[in-house]
Amino acid sequence: MSKMRIFMLLSLTLPIVLALSSLIGTRQCWVCPRIDGAFLPFLLAAMPPQVYFDILGESDVSLFSVKKSVKKTLLATAVMVLAGNASAASFDYYLLAASWQPGFCATHPGKPECTNLVGTYAATNFDLHGLWPNAYDGNHPFYCGVSQTQINLDTPTTWCSMANYGASSSTMNNLAMYMPGVQSCLDKHEWYKHGSCANATPDTYWASADSLISRLNTTSFANFVRNNQGKNVSRSQLLSAFGSAFGSGSTAAVALQCTKYNGVSYFTEAWINLDQTRLSSFPANSSLVLDGAITGTCPGTNIYITKAK
Repeated sequence: MSKMRIFMLLSLTLPIVLALSSLIGTRQCWVCPRIDGAFLPFLLAAMPPQVYFDILGESDVSLFSVKKSVKKTLLATAVMVLAGNASAASFDYYLLAASWQPGFCATHPGKPECTNLVGTYAATNFDLHGLWPNAYDGNHPFYCGVSQTQINLDTPTTWCSMANYGASSSTMNNLAMYMPGVQSCLDKHEWYKHGSCANATPDTYWASADSLISRLNTTSFANFVRNNQGKNVSRSQLLSAFGSAFGSGSTAAVALQCTKYNGVSYFTEAWINLDQTRLSSFPANSSLVLDGAITGTCPGTNIYITKAK
């Protein structure tokens, strides 16, 4: 069989393999794509030789040679899919990105979730930005088993055009309280980019994230932030409050995030590294990861903790 014919066969077959693998990856079973999407090339590699014969329309070559010519490439594709999915779903710890919504809204005027903030849960509590699977080497997993179509839509202006991802109505109702950004479809961005790599269903993933935020808001650190609304504080004061709440050495697990807007440094988030095997014990000191890379953006002084408006 000529090399040109083999090339034609591969050019027809491999895009089908990759496209079907991608489509399978969009199903609501977030374990299935890692199995089925990779298994598909094996199935195609095992197809009867007559299938390849029909594609090529050749009668003067060995059917066995046709199958053998493409089999190695199909199997190699399967191995790459398996390896890619395995590494993408591997991570070392979680980063809980807890937002101070009044600060976010002060620096993002006009966002839907900021229109009626006063009187909501997020007006006086930390709320959920995200729960991110992270790796010690900095190669954090993103978009695990997610189709390129969804990745292309992952910009703030098109989040709401992203596909629904299978979270139940009760999960979404709860999430709307803990993550006001749902009004801007932040949950779709967070699920596809981060949650898809958490080896959990959407319902389980968001239930864990909601619970972490709820428990964070019972700490003396959250009380310190609440009690200093409308005031300027220093970074050392915030870190001291965190250390008092979480125990010895705990400040190594947190990074304070600020956004400067119109000359004011607004406190907007606290990022906290968490042991993925001890989420249920949060906010105990033992639930923290103290050796994960984490960087804050707040200045040393004049950090403004704003009130909801």
